[in-house]
Amino acid sequence: MVISTEHERNGIADFFTQVDPEVRKVTLAIGNIISKNSIKEITLEKSLNVMMEHCRDAGSLLAKNIVKTEYLFKYLQTYNISLPPDSSKATLIEQCLQLWRRKYGSASYVPSTSSDQPGPSSSSATYAFPSTSADSSRSSGTTLHNHIDNYNALAASSNGVFFSENTNGPGQPDAEGEPPGLEQYPVNLLALDYTVWFFLKWNRNSLDESAFWVDANCTVMLEISETQQGTEQVCGPQDIINLILSLKFQYNFQLVPNIMFDGCQGRLMDSGVLALSCGVVYNNQPGPDNRFVCLGEFETLIGLRRDPTENNNWKIRMLKLYIRYKKVDNLPALANSKMLNNCLMIPLTMDIV
Repeated sequence: MVISTEHERNGIADFFTQVDPEVRKVTLAIGNIISKNSIKEITLEKSLNVMMEHCRDAGSLLAKNIVKTEYLFKYLQTYNISLPPDSSKATLIEQCLQLWRRKYGSASYVPSTSSDQPGPSSSSATYAFPSTSADSSRSSGTTLHNHIDNYNALAASSNGVFFSENTNGPGQPDAEGEPPGLEQYPVNLLALDYTVWFFLKWNRNSLDESAFWVDANCTVMLEISETQQGTEQVCGPQDIINLILSLKFQYNFQLVPNIMFDGCQGRLMDSGVLALSCGVVYNNQPGPDNRFVCLGEFETLIGLRRDPTENNNWKIRMLKLYIRYKKVDNLPALANSKMLNNCLMIPLTMDIV
């Protein structure tokens, strides 16, 4: 049993990642119930994955007793859909399904021509990213297997843990006493370490709110084609995670950074450290030939600041992500970046971070 219709998958992700803490508890509980508590560390995205893979359809999922009628009622209200307070749960579920057909598109749905169709309110978490199509999402067919292998090898060596002690000292001179190269500067080691950790978490669906400062902000720019572009800006850990979840479920890709010095560097700022990186966007699952298809490239700017209340760990205060669908023949390099040019002008320093 797999929920295969795109509008239902997007709708489920929208409903079960609401800011309401009670709904989030239900999301995690359903993940545990369906998986029979087999997932060691359950997260929102892991729960959503379980729902998508093991439920027949969105209607049967919403009909579960654990999904209270009041959750459906409040959810529809965020889209200015007002129904009588005594509406049955079946009625509310049908309204949710109709909303998702309108919002995310369905081949079998013909929208009404009425001008008073309910739509999302200004306070609801909807994201105006463009949709992909057969024409707009053509990949280059490039697989760049060595790129993925090199990244996975480095990620495996870190075992998913970010060790700040690996990046706090200056690079060591070689046996002949030569000074360390630019890639061995402490700020560059920190940027590499954190970038590997961040995208490992991203691709494993385990990035959570603890990685962000409470006042963190995030900007995502997505360019499918010259005529299909979208930008979203959010603030706060919950909204950032919601945006990431929406992005991943809608486009189903993974981000693999270029871990060479030309693709990942750091810069010191008065307020902390900037980690600059670029890389390749691949589809999330390999094809029948076990090859990942390249969809485009991305650029990332991560602003980091230590948190003295949490063992002086580095946490994200600012995240900017630019994703561009295009043909990619070679690994992207920072020197060719569109978003990071100004940051690259900041001088490198050997200062300890």
